[in-house]
Amino acid sequence: MASTDMQDIGHVQLAAPADGDEIGLRIATFTDLHQWPRGVKEFKARGRVIDFDKEGYSAEKNIELMEHVLERSSPDLVVFTGDILDGRPCKGMAPEKMNEVMMDVLEPVLKRDIPWTYIPGNHDDDDSPWTRQDLLKIYQLPLCVSAKATTFNHTMTIGRGTEPSATDSVRLWLFDSGTNSPDPKLRYTTFSDASVRGYTELSESGKLAPSATGLAFFHIPLPEYENLDPLVGKNGLFEAALKGGKVPFPFNFRPMSDLVEVLGKDRVVGCSKLNSGIFEAFRKQGNILATFCGHDHHSDFVARRDNIYLCYNRCGSYTPPSDWEGAGGPLKFDHGSRIIHFKGADQLWTWNCTFKQDSEDLFHLKH
Repeated sequence: MASTDMQDIGHVQLAAPADGDEIGLRIATFTDLHQWPRGVKEFKARGRVIDFDKEGYSAEKNIELMEHVLERSSPDLVVFTGDILDGRPCKGMAPEKMNEVMMDVLEPVLKRDIPWTYIPGNHDDDDSPWTRQDLLKIYQLPLCVSAKATTFNHTMTIGRGTEPSATDSVRLWLFDSGTNSPDPKLRYTTFSDASVRGYTELSESGKLAPSATGLAFFHIPLPEYENLDPLVGKNGLFEAALKGGKVPFPFNFRPMSDLVEVLGKDRVVGCSKLNSGIFEAFRKQGNILATFCGHDHHSDFVARRDNIYLCYNRCGSYTPPSDWEGAGGPLKFDHGSRIIHFKGADQLWTWNCTFKQDSEDLFHLKH
């Protein structure tokens, strides 16, 4: 019998808001922080040495953004959707550096007593002194709601009550979407077959506790994010790839690049060339209203395919990978955090919180 990898860790009761007036649940997502170790101000990439001070990069500003978002949005839960750490600047350091950097990230969260969870991206263990399996130790840090999880692929319900409810609880599904592939033609690995089977079998088991809606979180976008018109937000990957020299000849020169845009072929995503089948599983099971990912720093759109909303979380990094070490050009939007607000059945809203705006691109995710 084929193995499965999806763990149900039960229900998490979230504390009532301090003012007692708020209805529902609010989640703040942070993605692609690429947090640097303290004191490291240089990074060798793309054949040069990048000086943080000279080029305007800052790991400290990542934390400042988090402080601002948490203060302005008052979330009940924080979900970190990958590439929160970056293994590359930690090469040659002790493996314990992983927890040190993660605790730097968690400091704004913990001082507000906000529970949180995390899934890895392709850079959290990239060229690092720790392994991907070591990243599971992050779940043992304070206030993590995934402390019971022994795999990145797991599910839980969250709500105000002591027990899950079909009216006021939300089911979260967390997935490891893969890492850098040894085969560059594939770009990345993808969701494991075991996690897809595990999600399907658990969904069909009849053993899941009730919930009003289901949300899925992972790092690398699905192939199904491609070729969609944004309902709100931007798909900026093609433009960044043009600037970064990633678009093949002859489409990297005008007028061919203009033709790509006219034909709508610029609606690309940085997914694996492998299709795990997880979207088809979501579609078949019908228990996922929206998915949330990161990875493509220059995209922040919300789109829809087959009644499932496909959402990007807003890049929050001010370190060199944020703009591909300068090669991809500046982001076309302010760095920030995607907020998700559940207010009951058919009342799910999302927006971006930035230094400049508390609620940018507000959108109703309707059933």
